[in-house]
Amino acid sequence: MMFPKNCWYVAATTSEVRPGSVLARTICELPMAIFRAEDGAIGVLLDRCPHRLFPLSEGRIEGSGLRCAYHGLVFETDGKCSEIPSQPEIPTNAYATAYPVREAHGLVWVWPGDKTLADQTPLPGFETGEGYLAGLDFSCLDPSDMWGVAGPNVIHLNAGYMLAVDNLMDLTHTAFVHADTFDNAGILGSERTVKAVGQNRLIDFFAFKNTMSAPLRTGYMLDQSVPLFDNFLETYWQAPGVMILVHGAVPEGGDREADGAIVLNTNILTPATRTTSHYFWAQSVYKNRGEGKVCDLWDVMTKAAFAEDEETLDKQQANLDRFGTTTLDGDVALVLKADKAIVLARRIVNRMVKEEASIGSI
Repeated sequence: MMFPKNCWYVAATTSEVRPGSVLARTICELPMAIFRAEDGAIGVLLDRCPHRLFPLSEGRIEGSGLRCAYHGLVFETDGKCSEIPSQPEIPTNAYATAYPVREAHGLVWVWPGDKTLADQTPLPGFETGEGYLAGLDFSCLDPSDMWGVAGPNVIHLNAGYMLAVDNLMDLTHTAFVHADTFDNAGILGSERTVKAVGQNRLIDFFAFKNTMSAPLRTGYMLDQSVPLFDNFLETYWQAPGVMILVHGAVPEGGDREADGAIVLNTNILTPATRTTSHYFWAQSVYKNRGEGKVCDLWDVMTKAAFAEDEETLDKQQANLDRFGTTTLDGDVALVLKADKAIVLARRIVNRMVKEEASIGSI
């Protein structure tokens, strides 16, 4: 399995693409030059000038375009050449490959596949509801009275994006990889619900009661006198790599909205190559609990946990390479009950890849 291309991927955070800046980044094995023109418009071009194939990411922003650093050709955000310093006429084939791009909630999204499908495809998001569920359309990434936000951030993994998706779709690993960070062994005996929603989405809900470890009590700023809490971890996933994890706790029998600590953790995986990926993440604390203190605490805890995940995934990818594989597809002899969400997610992504391949072969 490689990766589907007819979908929106996060290419960068808004903060990474400052006015007048150019960012080189590989998405789905396509080298791209991501830039913001002086008027604020964002362009994403294949990172090669059509003249002598010099990388456009080495160029500079001038007005509404990107000037190639080799012979000075200027390309607009739609890829059209608007100036050739050495001649007045512009040939009809003087254009750079441009990709559809959208920007929302602090994220820059790119469409690397069939451009004709981009306009009719909305950005990823999940069905919203009252209270904290209102943030599932990614509006939880917009700081407000309702949301205390840390991020978005990006980690560049030396591991394929589906390995990172696997990691997020089986949270039982937190009892071991994050034993010191969260000390959340209660997840191993939890009630769990995994089900498909439509063609390309899954929900994966964990629920369990425990006394809450010291790190989690501190992170959520829970009442130290409460003996038992209802703990929840609820994953909303959209293929191929978009996810919001709702996690938190409430005193046993309490109401989440009124009495609970609720955090929405955004996780978005973008393939770079078959064995590397970009991991975008953010933390959103509902009602900005603790006047920002919970957001600060979870930002620190999550950075520590993701450093542990990064080390784990890098080692896993290195071992796959050592044993002559790259993706883990078809190479797993042992499948556990806890792998249900992983298996379903990989089936969905495989189907997407196969459907694109069949369309391309017609």
